[in-house]
Amino acid sequence: MSIYTIPPLISSIVLFIFFVIGIFRGKTERQNILFSFVCLLGFFLNLDKMLLTLVEDETQALKISRLDHMFLVFIIPLYMHFSCALTGKGEYSKVYKVLYAISFLLMPFTQTDYYLSGVRRHFFGFFATAGPLFYAFGLLSIVSIGLSMFILFSSLREETVALKRAKVKYIILSMGSSAFLSHFDLLVVLGWDVYPFGNFIFLPMSLLAYSLLKHDIMEWKIFLNRGLLFFIFFFLSSALFLGLITIVDHLYGRDINPYLNSLFAFFVSLAFVLAFRDRIESIVLNMTLKEELKRRGILKELSLSILKIGSIQDVKEFVIGRLRSAFQLRECAIRPRLLKEPQRNVRFFSETDPEWRKGYRVGLVVPSDRAPQELLLGEKLDMTLYTEEEIELLSILANNLALAIDNAYIYGQLKDFSESLEKMVEEKTKALIRSESLAEIGRLAAGVAHELNNPLASVRSTIEYHIDRLDKEGDLYGDLEFCLKELNRAENIVKSLLYATRQKEEEKSQVNVHGAIEDSLRILYNEYKKRPIEIKKELRAENPLIFGVHGRVCQVLINLIKNGIEAIGEKNGYLKIATDNTEDGSLRIVIEDNGCGMDEETKKNLFKPFFTTKHQGVGLGLYVSYEIVKSLKGEIFVESEKGKGSRFILVFPPYQL
Repeated sequence: MSIYTIPPLISSIVLFIFFVIGIFRGKTERQNILFSFVCLLGFFLNLDKMLLTLVEDETQALKISRLDHMFLVFIIPLYMHFSCALTGKGEYSKVYKVLYAISFLLMPFTQTDYYLSGVRRHFFGFFATAGPLFYAFGLLSIVSIGLSMFILFSSLREETVALKRAKVKYIILSMGSSAFLSHFDLLVVLGWDVYPFGNFIFLPMSLLAYSLLKHDIMEWKIFLNRGLLFFIFFFLSSALFLGLITIVDHLYGRDINPYLNSLFAFFVSLAFVLAFRDRIESIVLNMTLKEELKRRGILKELSLSILKIGSIQDVKEFVIGRLRSAFQLRECAIRPRLLKEPQRNVRFFSETDPEWRKGYRVGLVVPSDRAPQELLLGEKLDMTLYTEEEIELLSILANNLALAIDNAYIYGQLKDFSESLEKMVEEKTKALIRSESLAEIGRLAAGVAHELNNPLASVRSTIEYHIDRLDKEGDLYGDLEFCLKELNRAENIVKSLLYATRQKEEEKSQVNVHGAIEDSLRILYNEYKKRPIEIKKELRAENPLIFGVHGRVCQVLINLIKNGIEAIGEKNGYLKIATDNTEDGSLRIVIEDNGCGMDEETKKNLFKPFFTTKHQGVGLGLYVSYEIVKSLKGEIFVESEKGKGSRFILVFPPYQL
């Protein structure tokens, strides 16, 4: 085996691998099957070339070539058929069918001198020589390639999907390169003593396989720019290498060893390339990828600027607007991510995905803790693909977008909480002012009631004096007796008001709860007298005494009774007040109503300060009542059901006589 055997050997191995892959991948796609047969013909051709570098017998070499060309003639219609299947140009089907027929007609002639007249030995081995029909094959092959290129370029102009356009670009580049290398072999067939470039066909065929079999295909400009960079580095280093050798040889001539001269030039060239690599790469990229670099800067700036926006909707609108402008997108959206969707950070949609039909091509997960989203990007107007670097920067943007959404969500909650707190403070302040005003009025009422005691006592004495001296059968006696009765009622109301509104802390003493209940009902008489509410009293406690402060007990009873009256409202209802003694002698007070009742959440927060269900309430009445009961070493319980009323139970330790 010589060095000239290696290129056709590599090509045959690579093309056979592509043939197998295409067969397995092409079960549902006709273009993959056709590509497989193109690879199979290329495999036979390169196997032929490899064998021709090894055999020594001229007759055997001619048999190998003729056997290979019996199948190779079908490369003419296959290229055309492949291009039509790839682009969907069915109107050219008659053309490749005619070419298939011509190939069938050429098959028997490939075994005669009319097609291959013989073989010739070259420095790399044997190679066939052309007969008259071979030139017809070459001409048809050129026509077929030309028509295929025309179909591909027509499809490229009409295609509106960037991914498909990129694939067509790859195929044009790879098929054109393959045809160029293969048709160079005609020079060898014509007798030129040059190495057949078709032996390197595995290079463009690899590019063709990549374009067909890869779905996450990269932007073709990146491929070309990387090749351009390689060429520039290779050219500069080679030029410097040859220049240094020439200069050193000119200056020193035979005084220096040529091997040392070459070694010196090699290391200097290598050092130059390494030293200026970044600078050269930057210049090339700035020349060829200006738009991509501009987009890179916009994405970096956008990733930072969104962190300063305080509204989720503003963040979304800002990002969508900037991305549309930067990438010239047809479609762009940020939508909530569904739990059933794949968890991949980046998704490239295929034609079977619903998002594809909506115009989206890429989806990036926005991993927000508060509101998981997905950033959807559509086609660019310039019909270019998303590069790997753009996807990486867009992923960083998606992560920063998640952080911005979380920040905006928290900021919004803090803002709402702050506004709600300010409103609550304002309402509670107004309510406390009203409460303080009412308390002041209560103190004023207590003072007025105290001042009324003296004139009431004087009037009472006068009426009693005249009653003792009047005839009981007269009309005046009856009138004075009625006045005395009403006067006694007025004195009881004033007494109850004084007792219940006493503000200063008193020493605890014996308190008759039955008396406190009567005083509380007298004070609240105006609250229920005009309502259809029945007051039921079941005061069965044999020992109604507790150790406490009469005014504080009245305050608790007034709060509970008033709440029951308000819970009943204007409907027919009843308010029941009952007392009894438990087995251990404790005093139990039950205040029950058939009002609107309470739900579980209200019962849970009932005795907390500033909790209220009333529009004008302060939320301190039941809290104060709870604290008073606790200060008297008692307990308070509530039983309630929404729509069925409430029942408050107070239990106080027994008073020791």
